[in-house]
Amino acid sequence: MSEMAQEPLLTLPQDQAIGRKEGHLTELIRANVLANFAYYRRSRLLLAFLLISLLLTGLECLPALFTNSGVQAFNTLQGIFSTLNQYLLLFAGCLGLFIISSNIRGRSLKMVFTKPCPPSVWLVSAFLSAVAVSLLLNLLVLGGAVVLSFWWHVPIRAGLVFISIDTLVASVGIIAYLTLLASLMHPAIAVIFALIFNASTFYDVQFWTRSVIRAGNSSMALRVLDKFFYCLYILLPTFHSFAKETEGIYSSMRVMHGEWKYLLYSLGYVLALSAFCYLLALRALQSKRYI
Repeated sequence: MSEMAQEPLLTLPQDQAIGRKEGHLTELIRANVLANFAYYRRSRLLLAFLLISLLLTGLECLPALFTNSGVQAFNTLQGIFSTLNQYLLLFAGCLGLFIISSNIRGRSLKMVFTKPCPPSVWLVSAFLSAVAVSLLLNLLVLGGAVVLSFWWHVPIRAGLVFISIDTLVASVGIIAYLTLLASLMHPAIAVIFALIFNASTFYDVQFWTRSVIRAGNSSMALRVLDKFFYCLYILLPTFHSFAKETEGIYSSMRVMHGEWKYLLYSLGYVLALSAFCYLLALRALQSKRYI
């Protein structure tokens, strides 16, 4: 009986310790995220990228201002929305790249990790802050597209929401990939590596090799190259996992009932990719003597 009566007294301090630890981790993540937001706000490179993107998009709006055609207004809206989403993907890569490389090259990680802030917490905070900024920009672009639809009397279609979510999911994958590359190499090399070593690049190369093989050139060297490019295509990350299945949505802005599932599939792939990139980036940070 005495042992049973003592059980709650023994577990209570342990629960409180776990609660304090979780609260401490939450505070660390919050502090790091706020610090990263301050960095983004002060970054002149990111600000210049945003201003140039807005200027180019404004120039693309000019045709719709001098026409009363509903078709022309829809085409202009589609072009603007597509262009802005492409900029969002590029900007997401910049967010993941700069927040890691600036701290590594600025040699501030040693101070951060000895506060103490574990590398795992700092890396999660960097990833979450970049995703949060990307989410905010996606919402702004979607809101701007809805406003233009009202202004130009273009019907608001579900494709706007679908494309925005698809862009956000792809942005998360790009952030994770550039975060990993920035933790392994110089940022300039990371950009070149990301531009070359991605699934879409080797899909195009493999498409060429298969076309040549089907045309009659079935040499052993070409077949080996075809298999090699196929392996790279499978292993390297892709950010629009179901581009073929959803390409009609990008042109018509219409979403069929059965097409929403591709967003869920893409999210599952990107979450797995993000976890993989996070573990490798964490390993890279821990292997370097920042502590």
